Amino acid sequence: MILLVLATCGVANAVIVQKVELKNGSVLEGYIQVQDGSSLMLVHTDKAVIVVSSNNADVFDRQVKYTVLDNAWKDWGEKHDAFIGSGDGRTLMLNEVSFKSSIRDTVATGKLNFRHYLINNLRTATNVKVLERGVTVKYLELTPNTYRVSWDDIRAIKAEPRKKTALSGINRIYQLADGRIFEGQYAGETDNSLSLFMDNGIVQSFKSSDVVKYTFRPINPDQDIFEQSPLLDVVKTNSGAIVRGIILEQNYASKKDSENLFLIQTSTGAIQTVKVSDIAELRKEVNTKYAPKFDLMLNEGDVMVNRKTAKFVKVHEEDDILMLDSIGRTVLKSDGTGKTNVTVEYRIDSSVGMEAFQLVKVTESKMKRQMVYSFSYKDLVNAVTRAKSIETSVNKTTKAEYELYGKGIYALYDAKKKRAIPFIVQ
Repeated sequence: MILLVLATCGVANAVIVQKVELKNGSVLEGYIQVQDGSSLMLVHTDKAVIVVSSNNADVFDRQVKYTVLDNAWKDWGEKHDAFIGSGDGRTLMLNEVSFKSSIRDTVATGKLNFRHYLINNLRTATNVKVLERGVTVKYLELTPNTYRVSWDDIRAIKAEPRKKTALSGINRIYQLADGRIFEGQYAGETDNSLSLFMDNGIVQSFKSSDVVKYTFRPINPDQDIFEQSPLLDVVKTNSGAIVRGIILEQNYASKKDSENLFLIQTSTGAIQTVKVSDIAELRKEVNTKYAPKFDLMLNEGDVMVNRKTAKFVKVHEEDDILMLDSIGRTVLKSDGTGKTNVTVEYRIDSSVGMEAFQLVKVTESKMKRQMVYSFSYKDLVNAVTRAKSIETSVNKTTKAEYELYGKGIYALYDAKKKRAIPFIVQ
């Protein structure tokens, strides 16, 4: 049986959706890039901790100036207070690890394991940070790499649970041979077990042999499945054909692979069927259409503008003119085209799915030698900027998005409480 391992976590520039924990203590963070019918697989990493016997490694030290370090090592050095010196003259000790054979490795074992791969294929690791040396050498690697491992090397494959603020992602639905069905987020697997993060906070585990059907479901019905998966599936058949898309289902109900199927949705929306017996190789590649959505966890009454805490001012009424106490110092920058995106996120339970504020241009004038900032009821009727989209998340956070064209002073007016959130567009 070919198992497709895919977890969904938040990613930034690095694509880390799995942690492959090896029996020797090494941890490979990234994703399984290639898998075929054998026990061997390729793991693409953006971060790794490698453990090897000191008999198999020579370590060389060198001090690297702060100015030539990449951002990953700068951030790591700051976080772990690892620099020597001050300012741009600081240095960080990095290492080169050269792998070598011991007497034991000269004896043919008949089986390639992770140690042999390091010695025979990787040979040297540069720009790494040794964390431990002595009986073993343990080092941290923060640059992308690819490692070949087998199930004999692996202790477990794990994933991190989605954050509560995640509004997109992929769930798995496991159907067992006895008819029971479980849905949750992929939590991990070993060579004979699978597990899911369930909504109740419990990790549910299964014997791999008990699962006869895998279904993959996007959790956000308002987003395309391609926007919710960080990786694409590339299925290569025995005939050399390539099917690229996202696997929706793996069915192992039959004891014959010729009767078991994969369903793959392509970018055109078409769904292709591939027999398990026809699959030669599974690959994964970074999905450029991935567009995860994240929510804010807000308390009742909280308001954020462009992810900054909103500052309210009082609004006083004179005739049909509404005057602001002040305009504050909140400044929003327009882009090169003159457009300013304004995102207002709030939890006001009486305004779920509705605009809680009216966005209006503020007039600046002088009265009795003092600047006055105001707008009129007529402006609220004829000159407000309407939200281009409004949505309320499962966490009761409502997000209203606006587009402004033109510089000046604006205010988000709360008519119920006679207050406003002013800001300046530059």
